[in-house]
Amino acid sequence: FCSLAGLVVGLSLGQHTNLGWTSALAHGAALGVSAQTGTGFSTLSLTEIDQTSKSLLMASMLIGGSAGSTSGGIKIFRVLIILVLIRVILQRACAPPHAVIEPWLGNRRLEYEDLTRALLLTFLFIAVIFCSWILFLVGGYDPLDALFEVTSATGTVGLSTGITGTELPGWLKGVLCFDMLAGRLEVIALLMVLYPATWRERRTRAQ
Repeated sequence: FCSLAGLVVGLSLGQHTNLGWTSALAHGAALGVSAQTGTGFSTLSLTEIDQTSKSLLMASMLIGGSAGSTSGGIKIFRVLIILVLIRVILQRACAPPHAVIEPWLGNRRLEYEDLTRALLLTFLFIAVIFCSWILFLVGGYDPLDALFEVTSATGTVGLSTGITGTELPGWLKGVLCFDMLAGRLEVIALLMVLYPATWRERRTRAQ
């Protein structure tokens, strides 16, 4: 996906900007890799790129890198699990009533816990991004640029369309700080820290 996103971003830059095709493809490849791996480096100002390129970079930041890597995002492994689940649902809908169709990813049979955890984390990631995006819209920012900004923060990437800066209101800086913390801890760990029962259980064990 990283290579595909980089190629499409490069083609989009070549079509919608004054960059030559060689330069556009080079910038597209660099931005695609930077977005999906969480590197955060930009080879040109993101205020100059078109909406299609921004949307593709957002998708790359949301998906993220491989499981176990230092990149942010949902992670490719979880995206593959969700795609397998969709495939199994469609297969079961078309199969005879008593057909047994199990979810497999490669040579591994996916357990119920694998499916629910992938779905839960994906939902929480999208929920954090959506709620933060609404707050930026309340602040009067452009919808696409605001969505790019909160997706970048939640994916702990660092790419920016120019919204993040010293002039950004303090409460929106707080929103981005929360997004980065939630994205780095993959949301669930942060919720466990904030969940009152976690502290009550620890106090009970200590006593």
